[in-house]
Amino acid sequence: MFRPFSYKGAAALVCLTAMAYMAFVIRLHLSQTTTELSPTNSRQESKPKHQKELGFIELSVCQDPTIDIIAIHGLDGHREHSWTAEDGTLWLRDLLPNDLPNARILSYGYDADTRSSTQTSTHTISRHAETFFASLEQRRRMHPRRPIIFIAHSLGGIILKKVCLVQNPLEPEAEDRKALGFSHSDSFKTDRGFRDISTSTLAVLFFGTPHSGANGVQLAEWMGRLLSVYMYTNNRVLSELDRDSPELEEIQRYYQSASEQLSTIFFYEEYETPILGGRTKLIVPRHLAVIQGDDRARVASMHADHCEIVKYRRMNDENYRKVADYLLELAGKAKVTVDNNWVREDGHRSIAKGESPPFQQTTLPKPLVPVSRYYVQRQEIYDFLTEKLLPSTLPEQQPRCVLHGLGGGGKTQAAAFWIEKNKEKFSQIIVVDSSSQQQIEEDLETAIRSIGPQYSKSTWKDAVAYLSGAKGWLLFFDNADEPDLQLDEYIPNSTDGVVLITTRNRECVAYAQDSHIQVEEMTEREAINLLHKASDVTPSSDDNSIAIVRELGMWALAITQAGAYISRTQRLDTYLATFRMHRDKLMREASLKGRNYKRSTYIAFDLSFGLLPKKAQELMKICAFLHHSSIPQALFERSVSSGFRVYTGSESYSLPDTVLTPIITRFRSAKLLLASFFPFFSPREQNSEAAIISGLEGILGSEWVVFSFQTLIDSIAQGSLMDAFTDSNGECFYNVHPLVQKYIQDLLEEGDQHRYALLAGQLLLGAIRPLRGESNIWHRQLSSHVDNLPLEVKLVNISHASAFAMVYKSTGNWNALQPLYEYCYSQLCTLLGPRHPDTVLAMNNLAATLGNRGQLEEAEKLKREVLALQMEILGPRHPDTVSAMNNLATTLLRRGQLEEAEKMRREVLTLQMEILGPRHPNTVSAMNNLATTLLRRGQLEEAEKMMREVLTLQMEILGPRHPNTVSAMNNLATTLLRRGQLEEAEKMMREVLTLQMEILGPRHPDTVSAMHNLATTVADCGQLEEAEKMVREVLTLQMEILGPRHPDTVLAMNNLAATLGDRGQLEEAEKLKREVLTLQMEILGPRHPDTVSAMNNLATTEMRSRVRQVDRGSARDRKNDVGVVVLENKEDEYKERSV
Repeated sequence: MFRPFSYKGAAALVCLTAMAYMAFVIRLHLSQTTTELSPTNSRQESKPKHQKELGFIELSVCQDPTIDIIAIHGLDGHREHSWTAEDGTLWLRDLLPNDLPNARILSYGYDADTRSSTQTSTHTISRHAETFFASLEQRRRMHPRRPIIFIAHSLGGIILKKVCLVQNPLEPEAEDRKALGFSHSDSFKTDRGFRDISTSTLAVLFFGTPHSGANGVQLAEWMGRLLSVYMYTNNRVLSELDRDSPELEEIQRYYQSASEQLSTIFFYEEYETPILGGRTKLIVPRHLAVIQGDDRARVASMHADHCEIVKYRRMNDENYRKVADYLLELAGKAKVTVDNNWVREDGHRSIAKGESPPFQQTTLPKPLVPVSRYYVQRQEIYDFLTEKLLPSTLPEQQPRCVLHGLGGGGKTQAAAFWIEKNKEKFSQIIVVDSSSQQQIEEDLETAIRSIGPQYSKSTWKDAVAYLSGAKGWLLFFDNADEPDLQLDEYIPNSTDGVVLITTRNRECVAYAQDSHIQVEEMTEREAINLLHKASDVTPSSDDNSIAIVRELGMWALAITQAGAYISRTQRLDTYLATFRMHRDKLMREASLKGRNYKRSTYIAFDLSFGLLPKKAQELMKICAFLHHSSIPQALFERSVSSGFRVYTGSESYSLPDTVLTPIITRFRSAKLLLASFFPFFSPREQNSEAAIISGLEGILGSEWVVFSFQTLIDSIAQGSLMDAFTDSNGECFYNVHPLVQKYIQDLLEEGDQHRYALLAGQLLLGAIRPLRGESNIWHRQLSSHVDNLPLEVKLVNISHASAFAMVYKSTGNWNALQPLYEYCYSQLCTLLGPRHPDTVLAMNNLAATLGNRGQLEEAEKLKREVLALQMEILGPRHPDTVSAMNNLATTLLRRGQLEEAEKMRREVLTLQMEILGPRHPNTVSAMNNLATTLLRRGQLEEAEKMMREVLTLQMEILGPRHPNTVSAMNNLATTLLRRGQLEEAEKMMREVLTLQMEILGPRHPDTVSAMHNLATTVADCGQLEEAEKMVREVLTLQMEILGPRHPDTVLAMNNLAATLGDRGQLEEAEKLKREVLTLQMEILGPRHPDTVSAMNNLATTEMRSRVRQVDRGSARDRKNDVGVVVLENKEDEYKERSV
């Protein structure tokens, strides 16, 4: 549509003009000739103006002008001298006609002399207004519809604003009506001349105008400055601008309301102005020269003082070029904009006369999309639109931008907000509802016909042709969502306009390949601000708000709906509980009255989901039960390729020692195997897994075909229900918004929810296989999706639980691993009995998990039972028995039973040497574990020697990147640290951390332990600031991963306290050490070595606090004050860790 017009803008503006004539009333004007402005001459009486110097003067005359530019000076000014530079150049006459040859340029003069006590004009404000308008109307009688741009300097701008109140006083009850347009019954009949000028007004340029603030204080301050320039004033006139004058407030308030459809530009001075006594002052600084809160206006600085701000000498003068460029831009869109105004005006006048105007006279442009009063600016989107649609250089191609994304993300509102803020930069703004091809053509037809009667029979094709030859337009295609919609024929072929498209259809990015942006989740701050706006609640804390917006996925429409509900209850704290209980109802049926959204969140999602093919909908239902982010494409490929079958150990490749060998591979008979797979399933239920696999094959196929899968994904991505991205390794992943997942889950009945969760679980099971290489990256990619499954899906049977356990074990998620091993152990006890080797193995795995979770007493009890059973069943020299002995020694070491642990570790190493030989990986692991025990017992020289031997063997046998090799490197570095070889220890620790990051990932417990050890090392090297930062990060991670009572977490807390003590922060250190001692007492008991050490450390800190100094022994004592983490290699189910 062509740019909409509102009377409140034009009406106000022309009133504005009238009062320019009243400039005389105020008295203080800075824009006079240089002679008048000098402090000396300012004291002289001015001669009265000759009659011929008053009224309008045409400074530029052309044969067929297309626009009027009207200049109004301020107090003590002159219609020519006020705009004339020192060299005699009158830019309105000598320069501007070269840039605007089709403009008629007028300057208005009135008796504004306030410095003479005998010659001051006695005209009232109203009389000056009447004279001004009569003169202006007379000048325009032959062309009343010609566009107008006003230029006002200094106080002339306030006079312009005052015109609208003097010429058209408003009764309070009529104000709202006036803000929208004049009364049809009165104003159209009595104010025809005024309305002609009002309707034709396009823009106002204010130069150094001191706009008043609240209660006029800012203006009063300005007056004081001005008086220092002009000594002789007339208090009778100045009383009009008293700081407490209600009229000033009325001027400001009404002008802001009435000028919404005008282009306004505020120019402000950068340089100070000379005043009496040789001093200088900044007369009207920026904050006074702009109207605060007028976001639609533009602001420009001028390299001049207050007097020279409207005086230019040359065409290439920087200040002149700035002004001329603005005038050129405005003149370029003047005709279309003002013609558009007159279409509406003519319609109103006909209605006021009781006439039914012809169709062509009442065709009005489609209005701009309204911006919600609750809208929160999204700066990234706003800046992107500005960059693409308002390029700083002449574009070679048509500027375009596409906002795409899922429904309810705020695309239309973001576009509408940007258009509202930048509408004055365009000659025409055409809004096209692009929901269908027919609607597009109707809106384009309306747009062309709204220009004027001459276009009354034009078609949408004429509109496109018209825009192809026009300049400065913006064409806004809103909601171009249909998959088969083609926009090419509706886009004009011109670089003189811009195109903006909003769409849910991602394929529309083809219309702007390098200028599209996805409208995704809001930032957390934006989301919180929107929630508070929409709910009309301002809480003292953001805690509840943060929880709400996170639950809603930072989605604009959902947050608006939440705000609508909360605005009724005024309770942020209860919303989440209500939402979780009634989510579907709240997201589908919530009222959005007054919030500029036509649909609720779920209805918006319905529109996209309903367009998907059946298979695509089924795939989305499966994805609803995975994690919402980073779904690997390889998940689908690997699962299809495996036939969606769970791993049962039948694959013919060998497994690394550190990998879980599923319990199922040890089952002794097919009968037991089948029974353990389906312990609770009836024959009919046993077919359900086959049915689940069949369902997956129906969606994804029984063979992996990339083209077919991509077609499925494309259909989903087209509706913005799924996004694809590629990581740094070139692997493809998909994201689904969490609110879309909730929407899909809410579409399903309870039974269907369970079925699709099983489908998601089976999809994952088909892709879970033992790790073939050194890194656990594949299991890390799957772990968040396994986490997202309901526990009952992971515990369907032993094979499923064992496969999911494989993922948790390799990623170090001991908390999630425990219920899976508890399930396996329980089921095997029931099926096979407690003495069956497979049951004993399951008990061992559960015991290892308990140990890694820090439940050491339970772990020791189970491990002693495992060892006793293995001795009875398999004998003392069986590998599984030796493994059980090693595992028990690990727990004894962590529980502080060092002597027994060392004895058992020596026995294990002897047996492994005899049974497996010195170079077997299990033997090397036993040697590593004995070395860690010696380290804990303080036998540092023997420990170092053994650890160097272990590292050499691991390098030879397993390679430098194998996890066991990295563990050996960690343990050697730890020993070097304890022996004071700090430089070598630090270098090795940094290498260990890098390798652990690459192999295990940043959140694996072993990686966090490596970070912990490096922090301890750099602290011992005196790098305390880096150490403190690192150990704080370690403590945070340990809290999240292992929990606050895990021994490793307590160790990190202890080491942070030690570092703080070394940095002299004794109060915080003492507090932490008290907490450490309390936890050690509870977890390990009073006689554990770590508890005794904690007690000693606290005593040392208390003593240091009393003397408030750190002695030379501090660094030496630190060795007893901190702990490090050593890593143990084991040949059984998974590697255990020991402190």
